[in-house]
Amino acid sequence: MSRLRRDLLSRLSDEVFDLLVIGGGITGTGIARDAALRGLKVLLVEKSDLAIGTSSKSSKLIHGGLRYLQQAELGLVFESVSERTRLLRLAPHLVRPLEFLVPAYRGQFPSRTMLHGGLLLYDALAKFRVPGRHRMFRRDAILEQEPLLRRARLTGGVTYFDATTTDARLTVENALDAQRSGATILTYAKVVGFLTQSDAGQDRIYGVELVDELEPGAPIAARAKVTINATGPWSDLVFRLLSRNQPAPLLRPTKGSHIVLDWEKLPIRRTVVMTAPQDHRVLFAIPWIDPECSAASRTVIGTTDTDYHGSPDRVACDADDATYLLTCVQHAFPETSVTKEDILSTWSGLRPLVMPDAKGLSESQISREHRLIHRPGLLAIVGGKLTTYRKMAAEVVEAAYEQLGHGAPPCPTEDRPLPGAQGLPPREQPLDPIDPIRLGLLAMNHPQLDAQVCRHLAQEYGTRALPLVENALRTQPALLRRIETELPFVYAEIDLAVEEEFALRLDDVLSRRLPLLLLSRDQGLAVAEAVAAHMAPLLGWSTQTQAAEVARYQDTVALSRAFRSSRG
Repeated sequence: MSRLRRDLLSRLSDEVFDLLVIGGGITGTGIARDAALRGLKVLLVEKSDLAIGTSSKSSKLIHGGLRYLQQAELGLVFESVSERTRLLRLAPHLVRPLEFLVPAYRGQFPSRTMLHGGLLLYDALAKFRVPGRHRMFRRDAILEQEPLLRRARLTGGVTYFDATTTDARLTVENALDAQRSGATILTYAKVVGFLTQSDAGQDRIYGVELVDELEPGAPIAARAKVTINATGPWSDLVFRLLSRNQPAPLLRPTKGSHIVLDWEKLPIRRTVVMTAPQDHRVLFAIPWIDPECSAASRTVIGTTDTDYHGSPDRVACDADDATYLLTCVQHAFPETSVTKEDILSTWSGLRPLVMPDAKGLSESQISREHRLIHRPGLLAIVGGKLTTYRKMAAEVVEAAYEQLGHGAPPCPTEDRPLPGAQGLPPREQPLDPIDPIRLGLLAMNHPQLDAQVCRHLAQEYGTRALPLVENALRTQPALLRRIETELPFVYAEIDLAVEEEFALRLDDVLSRRLPLLLLSRDQGLAVAEAVAAHMAPLLGWSTQTQAAEVARYQDTVALSRAFRSSRG
């Protein structure tokens, strides 16, 4: 354990925070950032790594939710497209336009004309501030764009734009900005109980008890005027710490699984909206194209939507999920021959959906709206979407100010760029905001800074990429060597992950900071020992700890391969 972490833990019992946020996902880090920027004294605690759950296991989309129009949830769509516009402006390196293609088939709902009408409304709700307008195409023109589409009964289709993001890195940048604004970020600190006191005849929460997950010891008291439960799929488990009687569940979690293929197995250029032949659900085939290296390109298929009743800590894509997704691929692209043997990796996340009042709703019919729960000294946020995290965070902080007993200052996150976007030009076509960074890196004319590496660093770190590379060139140029040959990740990113981005375990680096777990052909197993050895002096690991970290990562990989051995 670093001296800094040890000192922080030892001081906790002597401090009183304005806000204590439980949960290091996108909502929790968004709350911590908003509150710290407004001047509150903030502590965020997370039992594992940042973005360990849903916030690194989404479909990586920042979207308005076109299908919510069909469910007449116009308020949710308006809120979502408004936040999409804002994130494209405030985090243009991490939130990027993504073109979608919706094929239309004779006898299948919706028709091409209905799609056109729905997209007119979709663009209007965004006040026509969209990365690109939607367009209608006849059959031959659609096939020119995506020739692998199923041709039988195809009548044409439409294209429109939403956005994509690197969800785990979006979470990390929120945490970074929170910390820079004065917040304390403490990962691997598990809440095991609440501190309560009687106030006017009712119990009031005034903090939590924590245990250090890296070096377990006696519980540590962390006191706060307001505590916030922002733990997503773990919300019900955290609330159970308040009562011996099991409370009624707040959530109806559903599992969303994804599979990753080599792009050459399904070489699409746009995100294709598919309709599942089994249950008529909408899902996507999403190209992750590396324009500098086709061998590093992937295609993602997802997502499923099924009720989940197991542990939030062991969510996995099982054989049924993989079969479901492959069947959808084979239906939408019948000329392809993709099998389970072609799956490079998988991931599964839980949607922390609010338990509906109505009975008999299917998983996909449950609203994605969020709900705020109030108790003396305690707030909880459940439900919601990745796209609207910033607005949800602002709502929570304003509710916290009510409990603190004074008015909230104006929301500071509406116009403040995330750290990697500070200094980037606005997104104006045809200029890509990362181009100045990418070109600046290429201009350094270093043999290990090839076009693929420069694009990757610019896109994932924005303006933070230049000092990252400059520091490596000044101190240890060997840090710019690749971790593996096909992908553009370099060793300097490991140092940054540990020294600035809260990574404390091998899994934190290989699953979320540099996601070889998702992108590498062997999911990073071949380089795991080398990366652990590189991290060891940075974190003071012994040889035994290195081995334990590698074994722990191997278990993570095995969980992502559960579909190979599970029934289905």
